Amino acid sequence: MRVLQCFVVLLAVLVLLPVSSHGQTLNYLRVPPYTVNNIYLNDFIMGDTLANGTRRDPDVVYVLTRGGLYLSSGVINTQSNWALRITANDSATTRKPVIFLDGNPPPGNFTLLRSNLWLRNVIVGGYNELVPANLTGLQGGLINTATQGLDIVIDSCILKTVNGNLIRTDQAPRVVKITNTTFGDMGYLGRSNLGAGKAIDLRAGSCDSLVLLNNTFVNWQDRIVRHFASTLNIQFIRFEHNTLANGMSYHGLLSLGRVGRRVIIRDNLLIDAFALGNDSDAVRQAEFSDSGELDQWGFPRMSWVIANPNDTTNWLIKNNYYYISPAGQAFWDSASILPIVANPPLTPGSPLTYKINSRIGADSVTAFRLANVTLTNIPRLMVDFMKWYRRPAASGGSGKTKVTSNWASQYDYDRRGYIYYRDSLNCAYSTSNSLYTAATCGYPVGDLRWFPTRHASWLVDPCVQQALPVNEDPVLPTAFELAQNYPNPFNPTTRITYSVPTQSRVVLEVVNVLGQRVETLVNDVQPAGQHEVTFDASRLATGMYLYRLTSPSQTITRKMMLVK
Repeated sequence: MRVLQCFVVLLAVLVLLPVSSHGQTLNYLRVPPYTVNNIYLNDFIMGDTLANGTRRDPDVVYVLTRGGLYLSSGVINTQSNWALRITANDSATTRKPVIFLDGNPPPGNFTLLRSNLWLRNVIVGGYNELVPANLTGLQGGLINTATQGLDIVIDSCILKTVNGNLIRTDQAPRVVKITNTTFGDMGYLGRSNLGAGKAIDLRAGSCDSLVLLNNTFVNWQDRIVRHFASTLNIQFIRFEHNTLANGMSYHGLLSLGRVGRRVIIRDNLLIDAFALGNDSDAVRQAEFSDSGELDQWGFPRMSWVIANPNDTTNWLIKNNYYYISPAGQAFWDSASILPIVANPPLTPGSPLTYKINSRIGADSVTAFRLANVTLTNIPRLMVDFMKWYRRPAASGGSGKTKVTSNWASQYDYDRRGYIYYRDSLNCAYSTSNSLYTAATCGYPVGDLRWFPTRHASWLVDPCVQQALPVNEDPVLPTAFELAQNYPNPFNPTTRITYSVPTQSRVVLEVVNVLGQRVETLVNDVQPAGQHEVTFDASRLATGMYLYRLTSPSQTITRKMMLVK
């Protein structure tokens, strides 16, 4: 019956708009919110299958309504012959649609991938926040892989609230590229242990490229990246312009394991990002072992960035800044007082292993520098949680154990709902702070989305591209391409996306059917990558128009229809 309902709704809302993307025709299908059709998103997507088991349209893009609520009651299991593509519609409102995993317990994942994932401009939460009691059934993750060699590309999303890992790859991916995205509330001790609560868990497998640009990470128990005890390399890592705030970093911060040809870590801002501090805690230290380095007691030496030592990886680490808040320092100071005494006293520890320090040479002195900065609006640091962890069991604490049964929700960190992350979280800082111009090419340190004007400049600044090693980012497009505008037909605005494989001058212009130019949208040197502009045709009359993309070597023209 549910499949029949899905089919009826599919027919009712079928709006397929052809789009050319990387040589492939994609079709956009609008999906009504749950409050409109009472159909779960997973049923809608999985029901988009013919009786013989094939997909009705393997090239579909599911378009969610801005501000809409979507519930998912089961795992979306993709197959090798179709990728999962979800985005938000164009709308006057900037509020992203929200997807909640529904039920108590909710599904174990939002999606289990056997093909590529493309996710843009949506919020995905691990439980239905409209039913607060469902937090008690929180499951392990949002995104996982069931097949190796696929791509996970996420842009402009909010991913939040799991007891394990927001993204986990049990099968080795080819590319994980995440940009302009907020990660929140990683870990829930009511359902898991302190070794859980991560942003990205690559397990022990390989990955060609891990690219994390202009993201914000808030409230985590364990690690931002886990590749612990790995057997294969992450060949290329670019961790750049990210803001990290309020993390225990129980088993480390960036646990990179085996790495390949290149690692770039620069222009990041860390606020209480290693909040449990450097410690002689054998339980925590057990997963700092990849470096092979030992402390004075013979246990694995703690550092923020951990990797297996080698003499071939090319490391670029610079312009990273960190801040210890008064609350964070007070916690470390309290650890010198019974009953949670630390011996030796807690400290920030070392950002890098001895081996990485030796590989970057003189840059090791300035790779991570202490700063004085206050962010506009972030949750409170998890001080009560960390004190509970250090207190002896006889005093009602964990006794520094990773798996415990006496945790109580009163010690939980400052967990926030999706509305806070969408509307109130603000990791901007004063433009008079020295960090505002301390990153590469004079840009602000950290996630540039908190400084929209500077972010827009950064995206097209040739200086930024020149500061990157040539051809280091294999996620860059390989061809000069112009996608079909979306929406089409449109009134009065539409979005045009194009790809530039190498830095070059490009011209994007709109002409009428007589060939007369009516507007020039772009006329500039553009860096390699995918670019997007919005065309406002308010002053033009209804009719067919052409838009044309020109480079020194090629011209591509497409049609679009303005209907008023």
